[in-house]
Amino acid sequence: MRQVSRGNVHMIVVLRIVFCVTVFCLTVGLTGVLVRVTHADDAGAELGPIVSTAQGRVSGVRLDATNQLTVFRGIPFAAPPVGDLRWKPPQPPATWHGIRRCDKFGKVAWQNMSGRSDPPGMSEDCLFLNVWTASPGRETKRPVMVWIHGGGLNRGWSSQAQYDGSQLARQGVVLVSINYRLGALGFLAHPELSAESGQHVSGNYGLLDQIQALKWIRDNIAAFGGDPGNVTIFGESAGGTSVSALCASPMASGLFHRAIIQSPWMFGYINDLAEANVVKLRQPVSSTPSAEALGESWAADFIDQQSAQSVMQQLREIPAREFIEGRPYYKTRVTIDGSVLENHPASVFAAGQQARVPMLIGTTKDEGAYFTRFLPPSREEFEQTLRRFYGDRSGAVISLYSSQAGGDYKSDGARFVTDAWFLHPTRQLLEGMNSITVDAYQYQFIKPGAGSSGTGSPHAIELRFVFGTLGENASDAEQRVSKMMRAQWVEFAETGDPNGAGLPRWPSYRKQKQFLNIGDSAGIGASLKQKSLDVHDHANRQLYE
Repeated sequence: MRQVSRGNVHMIVVLRIVFCVTVFCLTVGLTGVLVRVTHADDAGAELGPIVSTAQGRVSGVRLDATNQLTVFRGIPFAAPPVGDLRWKPPQPPATWHGIRRCDKFGKVAWQNMSGRSDPPGMSEDCLFLNVWTASPGRETKRPVMVWIHGGGLNRGWSSQAQYDGSQLARQGVVLVSINYRLGALGFLAHPELSAESGQHVSGNYGLLDQIQALKWIRDNIAAFGGDPGNVTIFGESAGGTSVSALCASPMASGLFHRAIIQSPWMFGYINDLAEANVVKLRQPVSSTPSAEALGESWAADFIDQQSAQSVMQQLREIPAREFIEGRPYYKTRVTIDGSVLENHPASVFAAGQQARVPMLIGTTKDEGAYFTRFLPPSREEFEQTLRRFYGDRSGAVISLYSSQAGGDYKSDGARFVTDAWFLHPTRQLLEGMNSITVDAYQYQFIKPGAGSSGTGSPHAIELRFVFGTLGENASDAEQRVSKMMRAQWVEFAETGDPNGAGLPRWPSYRKQKQFLNIGDSAGIGASLKQKSLDVHDHANRQLYE
C-alpha cells in the first residue's frame, strides 16, 4: 500500500508539472494574442476596450485615456449587398470568431468623387457603422445619437471629418454614424425589381439599410454604454429627408425615440429646380415621372435589348464602378412604395400617423445660396421651369421671386430654393406635429461661417457647429455657438426637450408657431416666412393625392 501511495504521489507530481507547463504555455500564447489586439495601430493610437456584439467581439481605438473616449470604426451591420443581394433588402451580418479590429473606417458607397483630392475607398460592401463612446460597457446607459449623412442620396459618407463624433461623445452620448447605399445602387426602382419582391415594390434600399442599422443598434448598443431605449436619429439635407421618411415609415416604428431633422430636402433636384424628389412607384407627380419609369429610363443605357438575359440579370453583372464613371447620372429619389413609405412624409404627418416622438426641425437662413450654381442661366428659363411643374398655380410662386426685373436673378432663385426645397417641407412637418400631442421645436441657423459672409448662412453651414469640428482657426464667437448647439442637441437627445440650465429659452412650435434663431445671440421669432410658405402650400396642394 505504501509503494502504491508513493506511485500515486509521483504521478500527482508529474501531472502537476505538466499542468503548470501547459498553463505557462497557454498564458504566453494568450498574452501574445492580447498584445496583438491591444498594441498601437499604424497611426500610433492605443487600441481600446474589447466589446462583445451579437456577431462577435470588436476592439476599438482609445482616443483619450482621461475620459476613456473610444471609437469603433467600420463595424458591419449587414451582409455585403453584392452579387445576388444587389438591389435586395439588407441581410443580417455574418458572425465571426476571435476579435475583429475596428480601427479603420469601412469602405463607402459608390459615388461620383469628382473634385475630391483624397477620396476614400469605395465598394458595394459599404454597410458599416462607427461608434464613439466614453463609457464602453453595460454598466452605463447613455443617450444614443445616430447620424445619417446627407449628399443628395448620391454622395457622402459617415466618416467625413466634419462628422467626427468625439465632441458629442465627450458630452455624454454614444454617437453612431452609418453608411447606406447611394444612387442607383441604393434607390433604383424598376418593374423587374418590383416583380422580384414579395411586396411587389422596389427602390428605397438605402432607407432599408438605415432601418437595418437601427435594428443592429437596438440589439448591440448597450455593450457600448448606450441606452437602446433612448435613441435619437438625426440627419441633414438628404439625411434630413431620411429621418423624415423613417419618422413616417411603419417599418422603423419603435427603433428610435427622438428625431432631429436638419434642412429636410423634400422638393427640387439640382438642375431640375422645381421637381418632386419624393415620387410614387407607378404614377407621376406633376411633371416628374414615376419611380419605375425613371428607373427604366436610366437602365436602358446599360442593357442590350436583344439579350436573352433579363434586365436585372444584365444589370447585376455590370461592375458597380460603371454605374458611376462616364454614364448617365441617376437622379436619386425616395419612393412612395406602400411598404417602406405609404405616403409622402408631409401627408403622413398631417394625418397624425408619424412616429410619436419629440422632434427638433430647422433650416439655415440662406439655404439656397449653396445652390446658385445649379440655377438656370436666365430668369426666363427659371420661370419656365416653375410653370412646367406648378402649371396654372405657377403665377403666384413666380411673383414671390421677381424682385429684380431682368438681369441677374440669382438672389431670387436662391430664395426660391431656400423656401421651396427646405423651409416649406420643414413647416409641413412642424404643422403635422400639431396633429399629435408630442412637442416639436423649430430653429433657424443665422450665423455666417468663416469665409461665407457674402452668402450668409448657406446650406450645411451648421454641421461643424453641431459636431464641434470647426477647427483650430475658428473664432471665439463660433466656438461659443458650437458649444451651445452641442449642449442643446445633447439635452434634446437625453430628455426630448432642448431647454436646459444655461441655455436660451426655446419654446415649442405649437405655441404660436415659435422658433429659435441660433447665432451670436439667440432670439425667438414666430411664423417664419408665413405668407411665402402659404403660397407654396397652395401650389403643392393635392400633388400626392
